[in-house]
Amino acid sequence: MRVLKALHPFYLFSILVITLANIYAEDKASPIDFKKQIYPILASCFDCHGEDKQKSRLRVDRRASLLRGGDYSQPSIVPGKPEESYLLSVISGKDPEMRMPPKGDLLKAEDVALLTRWIREGANWPGQMTDKPQEEVTSDHWSLQEVKRPIVPSITQITAPRQGDSENQVNLKRWSRNPIDAFILRKLSKYKVKPSPQADRATLLRRVTLDLTGLPPTPKEQEDFLKDPSETSEAYRNVVKRLLKSPRYGERWAQHWLDVIRYADTRGYEYNSVRPNAWPYRDYVIDAFNNDKPWDRFIVEQLAGDSLGVDPATGFLVTAPLPTPQEVGEEPAQIKLTRYNSLDEIVQNISVSMLGLTVGCARCHNHKFDPVTMKDYYGLIACLEGVQYKERPWRKNGNDHRFAEIRKTEERIAQIKKTLAHFPTWRESSVDKTSEHFPSVPARYIRFTVFETDEKRNGVAFDEIEVYSRPEIGHRQNVALARKGAKATSSGAWSKSGREKALNDGRFGGKSTWISAKRPTPDNWVQIELPGIVSIDSVTWSRDRHLAKKYPKEHAVRLAREYQIEVAVEPGQWKLVVSRTRSEGLAMNEVRQRRLLEQELSQLQTQRPARSKLPQVFAGAFKQPGPTYLFHRGDPQQAKNKVPPSGLSVIGGLELGEESPEHERRLALAQWIASSKNPLTARVAVNRFWHHHFGRGIVTTPGDFGTQGASPSHPELLDWLAAEFVNKNWSVKYLHELIVTSATYCQSNRPLDFSEQKKAGISVDDSLLWRFPPRRLEAEAIRDSLLFVSGKLDFTAGGPGFSVYGTKSAFGEWKPKTKLGPKTWRRMIYMQKMRAADDGMFKVFDLPDCGQVMTLRGESTTPLQALNMFNSEFLYEHAAYLGARVAAECGADATPEKLAERLFLIALSRRPSDSERRLVAAVIREDSLTSASRAVLNTNEFLILP
Repeated sequence: MRVLKALHPFYLFSILVITLANIYAEDKASPIDFKKQIYPILASCFDCHGEDKQKSRLRVDRRASLLRGGDYSQPSIVPGKPEESYLLSVISGKDPEMRMPPKGDLLKAEDVALLTRWIREGANWPGQMTDKPQEEVTSDHWSLQEVKRPIVPSITQITAPRQGDSENQVNLKRWSRNPIDAFILRKLSKYKVKPSPQADRATLLRRVTLDLTGLPPTPKEQEDFLKDPSETSEAYRNVVKRLLKSPRYGERWAQHWLDVIRYADTRGYEYNSVRPNAWPYRDYVIDAFNNDKPWDRFIVEQLAGDSLGVDPATGFLVTAPLPTPQEVGEEPAQIKLTRYNSLDEIVQNISVSMLGLTVGCARCHNHKFDPVTMKDYYGLIACLEGVQYKERPWRKNGNDHRFAEIRKTEERIAQIKKTLAHFPTWRESSVDKTSEHFPSVPARYIRFTVFETDEKRNGVAFDEIEVYSRPEIGHRQNVALARKGAKATSSGAWSKSGREKALNDGRFGGKSTWISAKRPTPDNWVQIELPGIVSIDSVTWSRDRHLAKKYPKEHAVRLAREYQIEVAVEPGQWKLVVSRTRSEGLAMNEVRQRRLLEQELSQLQTQRPARSKLPQVFAGAFKQPGPTYLFHRGDPQQAKNKVPPSGLSVIGGLELGEESPEHERRLALAQWIASSKNPLTARVAVNRFWHHHFGRGIVTTPGDFGTQGASPSHPELLDWLAAEFVNKNWSVKYLHELIVTSATYCQSNRPLDFSEQKKAGISVDDSLLWRFPPRRLEAEAIRDSLLFVSGKLDFTAGGPGFSVYGTKSAFGEWKPKTKLGPKTWRRMIYMQKMRAADDGMFKVFDLPDCGQVMTLRGESTTPLQALNMFNSEFLYEHAAYLGARVAAECGADATPEKLAERLFLIALSRRPSDSERRLVAAVIREDSLTSASRAVLNTNEFLILP
């Protein structure tokens, strides 16, 4: 400046003219020559992003591709806006992990400058200016095509001779009753393999009873079926109808669904604490199966049951594990990340269980294999962003007057708050705390000055001062806490005793209280200094908060009544935001109106019925969300463009506005999924039922119908089943009956000779279904069958689950009890499901730990399974009960042979062969009936679905 002052005014003027001329010349410079200046720079990227190869699905040799962008769902160039052009970010090396090129030297600074100027000037590209970015997402993958009902093959034209078998025709009468069999038989005929004969009646009854109910048939049911004079097909169909009406059916098939969506009664992670009110969702699923709730309705209720009066149904949304706030910590970035992780879990539940797609892969980039974009993913997040992992009141009785009263009160409270928000400031007070609300302001210092004139009150008391941030920093939080770096000071009333620490230590009560001077002074204040500048919009304070509701009059005595609140970004630069000593420029009638509204609000909040006293269900709580943003590489700290609520663009049919009410978003999403026009939903559902009946699906990856999943073994059958399912009003029981009455299902499980398999060219995994594939029962069916045959199974249904675990410390593990009594003898579906816990016996039978979505259980065979079955106290105890039951039913004079026969009928649903009868009778004579029972319960036959 001293040099400039020394210059003659003429020289100063000359310098100014030259500077302006240069700026003007730059603005008027010749436009960028694309062919000479820009194309050579872009051409250096063609090896990876050209016509032959498109890493991250980006071509830089086409303007339309740059406008659309690659796998990160954001434009590579935005004409006229270089600051929004992702291309410039990566070629400048701002993000070391995403720099381009990934190896070697970055582009020269002058090249980056040229690209920047080219984009600023509109990204002119001769010959391509009319090309538009292709937004439509399409796919020719089979699962995303419309379900068209195939024509059922004519079975009379199909022959399927077995290798070495002289008979050329199958039993056409038996195989022509069910369309399923025509599709299966046609595929078998292609490989010249004849299906197996029908299983005997005893095997059929045991198979279908275990399959539909998870329990074996009783000896009486066995006897009635074997003696039924009707044709086997008719007698068998009557058995199926009886089983589908049994309440045991829902208990069996609900577990399959609970597996997929990882239902559990604990929250997981290190605390793994109990969710005591999660069980109503489990009961809802059981009832849905028992009542044959249409599958499309079942889907809609699980996403939007709160709008339909079915509160437990939305437990589906919050079945995933979730850490406690203590485990997450107080770092805003970590809190925000955890929040979006919880929403991602919901997307996984929906996409894998209902759509059969791994949509979650698109959280950080467009799906690498399937036509699912980041916009699709965040469109689903926008539909679900109002979901909170919380309990809410359970409307067991829709006419309960308490719910109507609460709803009416809360609607009035919301209306008052909306009106108060039009005032410059407004106060919200309840028995235990008071809050002042004001327009958002940046602040680092917050000072609360009190002006009291009543010396009898012995000063104003505070046990905590809370300052709340705006939610855009990640979530609404108290930023005044000392453990977050905030410091408290005061005018000195208690400074010698260090009581300023009480102002923001997070504790409430008389032992943690700051008290002002008894007499009013100009400097009677408390102050909070934040570690940095934060946007705030409210201050809350209290006195003896934990005693306020018990002693409301005493609590009110020393609350601040006349005060002001100021904020500052720099020390001493105070700005008044709240004053309760003057009208703040409002007319007297406005002050009076605000005061009346504040008084009504306080009265309503104090007197409204407590929601916590109503029955609760852990089925999510809901609130209207703000805008949803696409996160660059899935990082919540890198929010990009807004995304409206939507479904998958490759399917289409769901687009909502950004302002759509929260409940309407979930309802629209549910209806979009449950639509008969959605090509995935019915296919995924029927394939999953088929999987549980035969041990493998027509698509062997039931949670992945994408390009990386398996192709259907019988594609026409899958589509016929899907179309039939929808046509029959999405009836699950109809589908069960259709499958289990097919000749395919009723085949013998006898294997072919290995040489025959080799000649026929078929695999040993039974994928062609030339026989019924036997398999081991699941852990639940094994345990329930043990209790059932011993005569000790408690059929009490519903309600809170029983526990086989003891208590645990906060970070301890759930350990099984050493002694289990009759209270634990209900069906296993009613046992409290603890995540990542070992019950001591059945965990080894591939029980899922409920951490991840489980579409397929493991099928292991290990020594521990045999050891647990043979040596466990549980099995030994119930082997003794089984022996006692056999003895009681046979009578005191029964021979060992008669006891052996009854034992087989109860445990294995058949009579023993002569050699079996003789061997078991010998064990009974030489040892005991308990030992014989123990041996039979440890046979493969007891554990196998035949």
